[in-house]
Amino acid sequence: MGSACRRGASLAETLVALLVGLLVIQLGLSTLARLRAAQRELAERADALIAQRVGRHVLRRELRHAAAGRDWLADADSLALRAFRGTGIVCASDSASAELIVAYRGDRAPDPSKDSVRLLGEDGTSAVRALVGIGTAPACPAGLPGTAARWTLDVAAPAGAVVASVFERGSYHLAMSALRYRRGASGRQPLTPEVWAASTAWQTSGDRLGVELIPSRAGRSWRGFLAWKLPQ
Repeated sequence: MGSACRRGASLAETLVALLVGLLVIQLGLSTLARLRAAQRELAERADALIAQRVGRHVLRRELRHAAAGRDWLADADSLALRAFRGTGIVCASDSASAELIVAYRGDRAPDPSKDSVRLLGEDGTSAVRALVGIGTAPACPAGLPGTAARWTLDVAAPAGAVVASVFERGSYHLAMSALRYRRGASGRQPLTPEVWAASTAWQTSGDRLGVELIPSRAGRSWRGFLAWKLPQ
């Protein structure tokens, strides 16, 4: 009788232990699932914040020195623009060889394969030339910021040109959940994580250009001013 009681007690203890073990496993799995969901939400919020900051900084920087109508044009799908990459102060100009000597500073070196030059004159007029060659040059007058360089244009610069800005033609797109940039016939390259809802769009009404960035999941939306659509 005592042996049967011990066997019964052992079976009950075993069942209790199994039930407790299953409960512990269930609680552990539930906790792990909640931790993973919280981690995923934090990662989505971080990506949305990064995308917002990158998009805001890049767009405002590109439009800072560009004039609406002349240097950029926005519609519902894209923002087409002259993307300026650097500026040179004209030190000398040779109309016969269509060459300029400039003191240049920029984000990168000029590239004749994709760059053009906007020339500003003393009277405020502007002209655009293709950049067909670059080379070294003697130093510009002391006090001018930048590195001296020789640029060859497709057509001679107009008389009185004082500033030469290098740009490439490109376009920004709010497409496929990200801010994307296209240069020439290349594809739209993503600049931000793919975190935005389809309702993210340019704000083109009125006299200003803005953008509304709406996260598809986590994070706050952001609506902000980018540039005036008319000269101010």
